[in-house]
Amino acid sequence: TRSWRKEGARPRWFCGTREYLQSQNWRVSGVRQREPSARLCLSASAAVAQQTVVGEKTEEFRMVYRFPGIKYCRVLSRLKLLQTATTVAMLPPICYLYLQDQVSQQILLYTTGIAVFAGAMLYGMSYFFRRVIGFIYLSESGRTVKVAHLTFWGKRKDIYCPIETVMTLDEVGDSKGELLLQFKQYDSTDIFYFTIRFGQIVDREKFSHIFGEFQ
Repeated sequence: TRSWRKEGARPRWFCGTREYLQSQNWRVSGVRQREPSARLCLSASAAVAQQTVVGEKTEEFRMVYRFPGIKYCRVLSRLKLLQTATTVAMLPPICYLYLQDQVSQQILLYTTGIAVFAGAMLYGMSYFFRRVIGFIYLSESGRTVKVAHLTFWGKRKDIYCPIETVMTLDEVGDSKGELLLQFKQYDSTDIFYFTIRFGQIVDREKFSHIFGEFQ
């Protein structure tokens, strides 16, 4: 008996209970153009599923952008985490010694202040480092963008998003001369940052395909 499902039929994506139909994108003089429908919502599961499987093998990605300084951000992030953990670990013994009248109140307050300051600095630095992009890739089909950034623990994390959801630099409002450029998506409130001044564009054609030409 013949299967009711046609071979090669493309699956449909869903966002919540609403059906999502992927909008089309095309090139004009090597620059990606978008339709207004690109602003449609796309669920996180659909974004991961966009890692196109061809012949039961995951599609390969080509590097478009790299930031050499990401390794230093990773080291600083882990050192700050270690420093904060060490400072906080010193607080209970100081409190115990204070209760035993072996240290003064001034030392207790000083140690507590350092621990609070270290925690605040860790949060601030982690907030920034987690949003710095180390690498940007584009799939061979040109449909999926992979972005690599750091986690709170200083480890690498990859996120995948359909190219239709990525805003161009003109839409974001950034200019070429700015130190930090924003990486935004239509369906996400998360903002990541990358730099052309200190980073390297490995493939300018693919970079323009993702972000468009900008001044």
